[in-house]
Amino acid sequence: MESIREIRDIVAAINQAWVTGDYEAIGQHVAEHVVMAPPGLDGRVLGRDAYVASFRQFAEVARTKVFDPGVPRVDVIGNTAVAACPFIIAYELEGVTYREKGSDILVFARNAGEWKVVWRTLISEPEPQE
Repeated sequence: MESIREIRDIVAAINQAWVTGDYEAIGQHVAEHVVMAPPGLDGRVLGRDAYVASFRQFAEVARTKVFDPGVPRVDVIGNTAVAACPFIIAYELEGVTYREKGSDILVFARNAGEWKVVWRTLISEPEPQE
């Protein structure tokens, strides 16, 4: 149970840093060689700096109106954990408001007693427009 709480705390800290624009604070929770597989799984974002930059880049082109994270579902097996982190988001991009419901899927590895994100993807679907 302690590991689950630790991972949920890390997810909450990443979300808080992203929402408040403190992007550099995200990096302390991410492994140096992290891999992010963006939706569609075609490309890859490689490394901590690129991972952190992806949050900043989103904020530069979109204005987040609502971000409502749910409670992450966490499975721990030894020094590996997977967190399915549900969310609802509304953001404005080029004058159009989009609403999505989905989950961040984060894989964590524990090294020297410390959990770090080593892999991430995002699964989301648009909410019906009103």
